[in-house]
Amino acid sequence: MNNIIQVSTTFTEKEDALQLARHLLDKHLIACAQLSSPFESLYCWKGKVEQEQEFKLTMKTTEALWEELKTEIETRHSYDVPEILAVPVLHANEKYEKWLQEEIKNE
Repeated sequence: MNNIIQVSTTFTEKEDALQLARHLLDKHLIACAQLSSPFESLYCWKGKVEQEQEFKLTMKTTEALWEELKTEIETRHSYDVPEILAVPVLHANEKYEKWLQEEIKNE
């Protein structure tokens, strides 16, 4: 079993997030994605504190697909410096793990 990871990135436009999720699902780089409601983000950018509404896209995949997934996100993202974070999933139920493996590319 490959190690499951949860990958997230943010967008200012909901449709951009949905479009990326559909693309990644079509390529079988992720098994599923969830899009959160808009939230307020505050961050430093070019010496200034910025604030804007963003949507968070959270995706499930395996560590084996991380590099390919990261490259796809970087290529298609509208941000100059997109946040692309991956965290390991320590535990998941067996049926979910099996389903996830069936839905993604098998390396």
